[in-house]
Amino acid sequence: MTARISTGLRNFLSESGSLKDALHGGKILVYSGSQPTTADAAPTGTLLCTFTDNSGAHTNEVAATGSVDLTGGASGSVNSLTVDGIALLDASVPFNTSLTQTAADVVTAINASQSNPDYTASSSGATITITARRGTGSEANGLVVASTTTTITKTDNNMSGGVSSVNGLKFGQSAAGVLSKLASQVWSGTAVANGTAGWFRFVGPIADSGALDSSGVQIRLDGAISTSGQQLNFSSTTFTLSGTQTITTFDITVPAS
Repeated sequence: MTARISTGLRNFLSESGSLKDALHGGKILVYSGSQPTTADAAPTGTLLCTFTDNSGAHTNEVAATGSVDLTGGASGSVNSLTVDGIALLDASVPFNTSLTQTAADVVTAINASQSNPDYTASSSGATITITARRGTGSEANGLVVASTTTTITKTDNNMSGGVSSVNGLKFGQSAAGVLSKLASQVWSGTAVANGTAGWFRFVGPIADSGALDSSGVQIRLDGAISTSGQQLNFSSTTFTLSGTQTITTFDITVPAS
C-alpha cells in the first residue's frame, strides 16, 4: 500500500497553499483492513482510533465568511472589493445581463486573481460570498469587507462565523523537504474498538464528510500502517479497546524528483 492524496488536497496544493496549510490542525483516523483505492473514497474497515493533540476532543475549524449583496441596478460595474484592505479584484467587473450574472462574474474574477491567495468566492443569486483561507479560523472574524460600485447598489457584510480548530495536529518547520510533526505535541488517541490497524486517513481541520467525495473538496491524505517501512508505523498494530495509542514520529517527504 502507498500514500494517496485526495483530489481536494491536490487542488489545494495547486492553487492555494502548502501541505502544512492543508493539514495543520487536522486529525488522523486509523482503520482496520486495507485502505481504499483512492483518498476520495469513503473509509473502509472499522474506525479504531482518532489521533489529536494529547487525545483531546477535536473541534473542527470553520472558515469565516463575508459577503457583498448586489441589491439594485441594471448597468454600471463592481469596481473594487477588499477584505481588510486586501484587493480581491484585479480590475472592475461590468454589469452583465442581471445582478445574478454580475455576481457570478465577480466570483470568477476573484478566484482567478493571482494577487488573492487568502480568499475564495462563491455566489448564490446576487450575493457574493467571500470565504477565508484554511487555518485562519476565528482570526478572520471582524475583518472589514468593502466594495465600490458604479450605478449598482450593494450591501457589504464583514467577515464572521470563523471557528479555530482545537486540539488539532500541528507540524514544525520543514527541513530538507521533510515536514514533521510538531515536537512539542503528543499525537495520541484512545482506541474505540479492538482490531488490527491497517491504514490511516489524515483529514484537514475543516469537517470531513466521511463519504465519497465526488466534488473534489475534501482534504485527505491516506497511508498504510505497519511496524516498519510504511507511512505510519507503530510498535504493534494491535489496538485494544480503551487503550491509549501514541504516534511518536510522523514525516511527510516531498521528493526532489
